[in-house]
Amino acid sequence: MLKYKPIIFIILFVNILIGYSQEGLKFSVNNQLYLKGNSALIGNNIVSKDSKKPFDDHTIFNDKIKMEYIDVDDDKSTFSSSQAVLTLPENTKKIAYAALYWSAIYKYDKGVTRTLNDQIIYKGNDKRSQDVNKILFKTPQGAYTELKGLKVYDSYQNSSFNDSKPYVCYYDVTEILQKTPVVNGNYTVANIRATEGYVSGGCSGGWLLYVVYENPDDKPKYFTTYNGFLEVDKKTVDITFANFKTNEKGDIKTSLSIGALEGDQKFKTDVCNVYDKHLNTFVPLFNNLRAKDNFFNSTITLDDLYFKDRTPNSTNTLGFDLLKMNIPNQNNNILSNNSSELTIQFKTKADRFYLFFVAFETEISPIYLENKNEDYYMTVDIDTYALPQDEDLVKIKNLKSIAIPNLEPGYYLVTNVFSVEKNAKNWKTFLQEKGHKPKSYKNPANNWDYIYLEMSQDPNVVYLKQRELMRLDYFEDIWVLKINM
Repeated sequence: MLKYKPIIFIILFVNILIGYSQEGLKFSVNNQLYLKGNSALIGNNIVSKDSKKPFDDHTIFNDKIKMEYIDVDDDKSTFSSSQAVLTLPENTKKIAYAALYWSAIYKYDKGVTRTLNDQIIYKGNDKRSQDVNKILFKTPQGAYTELKGLKVYDSYQNSSFNDSKPYVCYYDVTEILQKTPVVNGNYTVANIRATEGYVSGGCSGGWLLYVVYENPDDKPKYFTTYNGFLEVDKKTVDITFANFKTNEKGDIKTSLSIGALEGDQKFKTDVCNVYDKHLNTFVPLFNNLRAKDNFFNSTITLDDLYFKDRTPNSTNTLGFDLLKMNIPNQNNNILSNNSSELTIQFKTKADRFYLFFVAFETEISPIYLENKNEDYYMTVDIDTYALPQDEDLVKIKNLKSIAIPNLEPGYYLVTNVFSVEKNAKNWKTFLQEKGHKPKSYKNPANNWDYIYLEMSQDPNVVYLKQRELMRLDYFEDIWVLKINM
């Protein structure tokens, strides 16, 4: 059975609409990509104190502000709109993936307050539109296009979050951006619905556009996006990223992008941690704009800078939180060489917040990227262990042949690849201690050492050996290469 692993490997929405719980919708993967490139994140909020003016007051609590829709597009057919500018490098080769998300607090259309016995009471008619997945989207030189996105989660349809009734929606806009004559420029998202006026905890809402693009000058990277809708309150939330392998030497650069509905800038104790294997504990992430104890603070930031290239460009986005930041990895203490896993943790004590989007990216081994090309190699699914079927053998026979000078023609069962000769020798020693008889060859095209355990011109022999070895826990990923045939 062929395991599909192209250079760009996309998992579409699978198992996203799983059962609701009191805490919302569990986070799960919706996309993974392997390529030479980078990503960009833009977005803006959709409700504020004024429909056009930026809001920069950091002293007032959100639920004390009478919110109204932001509407900056001078188009009478829209009731809400905000903008942000996308700027990709000139040598960008292709848009590989573009995801549009929008999320908001939406208990009712408009809310008011009144005071009873010195207590503030929030009131509304508890009715609102259920078409939260219908919005308008405009590219830099285009007209509005109506999008009907996927409702990832809408608490109005269940008994969760009765005070706020938040939702989150998603639309894959990859094809739209790929067909756009001019990608760089101002993007507008309109008619996102949220509560105006007052609601307990404060109104908030906004949108984000996450773009992954190919760039031949960048290092090989792994990108993955998670979504769902989880309240971080009394319980911590952990997310573990896997399905990658970092380089075996050198510094490892990695970054994190997050979208959340946050309470207030004034409330503290909300934390984003990352697991440090060297210290065997979680350590807090922070920078000049995001404190250790107030990581989610109603801002839109890129590393240590406010993202200001948007309209309006408020520094206080009143409960809508968006960020992309590099994870400090000095001496590779967070993500080390040959790593294949990273865990982040969210928690708070006083200021609850809602997570709806998390994206992780890291530099990976160029060997690992090369081996994602399905045209040149094949792995098997050990869960279906059996005698090889005709279909499997046909797929092996149809693998593209690689030319390696002075190497005997055949099908090679490769267990690992190394760019550092010392590491190759260590792996061969390990295999010998396990009772195997490893052999190796050097590919002059990249000067890497390939360690293999079986070679035959009969694909059936190599296939059966692969299935046998895959049952051993130290062979997580071994593959067949067709050489000089």
